[in-house]
Amino acid sequence: MYRFRQLWKFSTLQFHKGVGEHQNVSQNVVLRGVTLKGRYNDLPNMLFFPEACDPVENWIPFFSDPSNKILDYRNVHILSPRNFGTSDRHYSFDVEDLANDVVRYMYYNKITMATLAGHGFGAKVALAAGCYHPERTTGVFCIDYSPMDQRFHEAFTEFRGFIKKLSGINTKEMTKSQIESFLKENIECVKWRSIFSDNLVKLPSGQWDWKFALKFLNDNISFNKADSLAFWPVKAGLYTGRAHFAFPEFSRWVHLGTNTLPMLKVCPQVRGFGHDVHSVQGDNNTLNHWIYEFKDQSFVFASRFTKFLSMYDGVHLLLKDRTEVGKEFVPSIIYSKKDPNHVYSDYSPAHYYHNWRFNNVYKNLDNQNK
Repeated sequence: MYRFRQLWKFSTLQFHKGVGEHQNVSQNVVLRGVTLKGRYNDLPNMLFFPEACDPVENWIPFFSDPSNKILDYRNVHILSPRNFGTSDRHYSFDVEDLANDVVRYMYYNKITMATLAGHGFGAKVALAAGCYHPERTTGVFCIDYSPMDQRFHEAFTEFRGFIKKLSGINTKEMTKSQIESFLKENIECVKWRSIFSDNLVKLPSGQWDWKFALKFLNDNISFNKADSLAFWPVKAGLYTGRAHFAFPEFSRWVHLGTNTLPMLKVCPQVRGFGHDVHSVQGDNNTLNHWIYEFKDQSFVFASRFTKFLSMYDGVHLLLKDRTEVGKEFVPSIIYSKKDPNHVYSDYSPAHYYHNWRFNNVYKNLDNQNK
């Protein structure tokens, strides 16, 4: 496994203030995490959501690595979904509530439109926000995720078993060494063991607790409910914008033979395998879900990221890619009139400034033209 923590120094980091609080009303949930400022001024924003329980810190080296060049194109907000990390707690995991959390964060942080991306469960959050709020979404990028029912996948049943074991202990009555020993004896997967260890937090009382809402999480995944973390509900509808899916070749979460079909079903603009759907070659490693742990694999995923951000994200759907912006013209509705002498016009699809809602760029432009 490979981590490159030293690369943090290449980016401007800003951890969000506050800790996760229990909210009685879903609309009060606040998402928190860390913001990585891009290398240029006035860059668009990308909101990225990690896998369930995965700390945002684990993704900082991936995005801040200068060879990945992601910060050349976007400011990156790595955010914990509700009930994880420093984000607020609420019992609901309903897909619409998850989506509304995202646009609420965008409004509070004065972000008009953004690229939405995620890994595993975080990709579900990103895609859900795109489905419910397409006008706020320039594109969706999903890592090792497919919008389908994954409740009976081996990888998820393994995770469900680990959460059940954690629910059987009271960390507030244990020392950290006792908790670490429990994890070593009961969590067979070394990566999940590491993640759970990273989620230990010392309370002001001196007791230990988890950085995620264990009870809410266990209740959610213990029953086959429609709002299960591993289930994509039909009510979420379609995402009609640009989307990209990338996953390891031997993924335990996305089975290459069949699990790519839901991607095309939920995202009708996806043009198929090899264009918007990619499997990244690699070893048949049970830990390949955690792409940032392997240098070669993470570089390939980062290349897919930068290709999407630079060529497709935010580009009008009637154009092939960004190279046609301002150059290619789209004809108006052909043969819509019976008059054979009618001259049919064409037009250039409009593209808006990424933060027009919270900026006076168009107002100032109008004043200059007067």
